[in-house]
Amino acid sequence: MSAPLSTSELLRWVATKATRSTRDDFDALLARTDFTQVAGQLLQSGTPPEKRTALRGLRELETPEARALARLALRDDAAEVRAMAAGALTHSRDEADWQALLVALDDADASVQHAVMDALARMDPATTSALLLERFGHASTSEQLLALITAQRLRLPDAVALARQGLASPTATTRSAAISLLARQTEEETDGLLLQALTDGAEDVRVEALRALSRRVRVPTSVFVPLLSSATAQVQELALQALVLRRDTSACADIARLLEAPSPSLRRSAIFATGYIRCAGSTPTLLELLARTRAEDERVDLITALSHLGSPEAWAALRGQLLDPAPRIRRAAVSAWTLATAPRDATRLLLERLREDPDAEVRMAIALALAESGRREGARALHLALQDAAPEVRRMAVRTLGRDTRAEAHQALREHQATERDPEVLRELATALDPRQASGNPGAPAERPLFDPAGTGQCVAEWLASPAQHPATDRVYFYEGGHLEHLDAHGQLHALHYTVTGDQLHLQAEDAPERRTAFTVAPMPPTAGDGDAPHRFRLELARDVLTGTDTPRALFCVQAERPDTAPGNGD
Repeated sequence: MSAPLSTSELLRWVATKATRSTRDDFDALLARTDFTQVAGQLLQSGTPPEKRTALRGLRELETPEARALARLALRDDAAEVRAMAAGALTHSRDEADWQALLVALDDADASVQHAVMDALARMDPATTSALLLERFGHASTSEQLLALITAQRLRLPDAVALARQGLASPTATTRSAAISLLARQTEEETDGLLLQALTDGAEDVRVEALRALSRRVRVPTSVFVPLLSSATAQVQELALQALVLRRDTSACADIARLLEAPSPSLRRSAIFATGYIRCAGSTPTLLELLARTRAEDERVDLITALSHLGSPEAWAALRGQLLDPAPRIRRAAVSAWTLATAPRDATRLLLERLREDPDAEVRMAIALALAESGRREGARALHLALQDAAPEVRRMAVRTLGRDTRAEAHQALREHQATERDPEVLRELATALDPRQASGNPGAPAERPLFDPAGTGQCVAEWLASPAQHPATDRVYFYEGGHLEHLDAHGQLHALHYTVTGDQLHLQAEDAPERRTAFTVAPMPPTAGDGDAPHRFRLELARDVLTGTDTPRALFCVQAERPDTAPGNGD
């Protein structure tokens, strides 16, 4: 039997192990009575990884001996060790530690300066804030940036004064950091500073200021309208987003001029804004664009905008889009015709297209849209879909009817089960007719956390990428029955089908391979004044399957006590 590791050997093993050190590793180290002595020895003669490991342990001890060793490590040759030493003193209230950190604030390495500022600010926010303000005028650009970042992250009391000094810097990077700091402040006096920054010579600074101002509802529309004539498309798009947030029709004439912008992205943003703000005077221009534009992305945007405007001329044009050669255009037209403001013959038209459209995805979209619209013809649409020639359409109909706890829905499924031959559809039927789901157990549908996270009985939930920027943000609508709509910040609509298996979300787009990712839905703590409602939820995607990237993504949902309406019934 081998002898147990000494404390020195254990610390070296933790410092050099191939996998990341765990809580148990440090618990084992801190349980050694000679850990402080061994840590002191290694801080004098060990390698940088060994010194960092020793300091991580000393930080948890918070004893006078441990802090004295950390003070010595502030003079180590390696910057990474000095930065770790500063972190080890974060929770100290000892004057000797404060003085040692003040000396270290002049360290030539930016990472050490950052760690020292953080430690000082956590020890005494007010004194540190005043200190950073005093040093700012003669500090290096690097130190100025770190001061602004620290003030923003830790909400230091002199944040506005620091930002004022930052705006006077000759360096655009520093001025941009000052704008980012001002953007987090709520004082009305900061509006004037941000407005002044709109005339800055550096575009990055102007863009940061515009972003900050757009989120402040007290800033009037008149600030943003002149920026629609900016020389850069980025500023124009941000100004459009600000106007969309304000939904002020007085800006419609200025927005309409961008409908013919040379930039496709800017045109699409203008189209979205026109429809969302309800700029009725732009209908003739939108109809002309729809007649001549061939780009599908732009045509989808035009269909959406015209459906929101809803004039007789708009609906006459949208009637023809149900017969467009492109399936994607027809799907966009289907979404338009399911709005509550659509003409009275909308249901008849959609049922006709459900029988006759040659594309299975379009037929599926029609059946789902009618089923989820709340119209009494929804059940009829699903019964027609059960007889569809395409198995994927029948599977959708089975899955949607399986969520319906009424006896007639399950009777229709049982009757269809006797004639169905496709094995995938038969499997869906077996799941839908499972007695545990037929009983009406609200926890039965695996997708419920996505379309009804609070369990209030709604059949669609809106998830936002950034609730503070709504509606100028990505919006994702999960419908009961497996239909998903992703409306990006430019108003482009992406229709997909989704299923849930365990903790895996599966997305399927037309003519594309399936994407899947692990996901979680968790309630968020209520904000002040909420009481018991509304309910707030966070959806974490391990991979962003909406755009096909490997980066994680978070979406947010606010679900009221009473079920919300579908997206078509609001905006």
